[in-house]
Amino acid sequence: MPPSSSKRTYDNFSMPNGNEAPSYPSPSKKSRVTSDSDSTPLWEMITGLQPLELSTILYNICSEDPSRADLVRSAYAARLAEERRRPPVNFDHISKDCWHTLNMKYKRLSASKQCDMMGDINAVLRKSIKSILEKAGPETRWETRRNALEVLRKISKSIMLCDERQIRHELMKDGCALASFADAMLELAQGMSSEERERYKDEGLYEKLVELQTECEEWSINMPGLEDVYGVFDEDSEGDDEEEEAEEEDEECQVISGSYRPAQPLPKPASPPKRSHVFSVIELD
Repeated sequence: MPPSSSKRTYDNFSMPNGNEAPSYPSPSKKSRVTSDSDSTPLWEMITGLQPLELSTILYNICSEDPSRADLVRSAYAARLAEERRRPPVNFDHISKDCWHTLNMKYKRLSASKQCDMMGDINAVLRKSIKSILEKAGPETRWETRRNALEVLRKISKSIMLCDERQIRHELMKDGCALASFADAMLELAQGMSSEERERYKDEGLYEKLVELQTECEEWSINMPGLEDVYGVFDEDSEGDDEEEEAEEEDEECQVISGSYRPAQPLPKPASPPKRSHVFSVIELD
């Protein structure tokens, strides 16, 4: 009979008083994660969250505590004020760069070589859209957004009237380039208030925007999304027309019921008293 081994394992180990050693459960993965998060500084945890997660948490906090919401409103108002204090951004140089890329940079190349450079040309056009939209958000000054919409229109027209026939053909054949500019113009138009869109029209800029449609019809060009841009501006006009029609209908109802009273002309203002002394500019100061 082989001698039994006297070597004891951890499982049959006894304490000096004869009791067995207490067994401890091995730490689970969840407890380790909790321990790690407890030791992580709060700022590091905040910066480690995704923007949407942070926004959701902040919104829930503000919903439960109105005083926290006031802090957010104050911070947002300060940011808007800072944006308005900044000088307006001018994007005309982007329009000139795009025109040079379309008409001059690859002018001496053969048609096949120009086709090879279409990737670079499209990259310049995409970069121009991105640069403009990043600096012309709804919170920026009106002058910045007005210039941004104008520059996008100019670049679109430069694409339509490109002197290099091969480059123009490549940009026109799928319509993606012009569609990208229409989408960008739509974003800017939707970011304007109805008063700002009316101001855009009053300055004669909307008429230039409509000229793109004229170019499309003249050259049989398809610019997907352009009608949507016009639709944003037309909505304001339709609202004004509906308001005028409602006022006219209301007047008609008052006439039928006999409650309508036409506005009485205002009395002529009294003539100012005749002055016996004419003041000079020095005296008025």
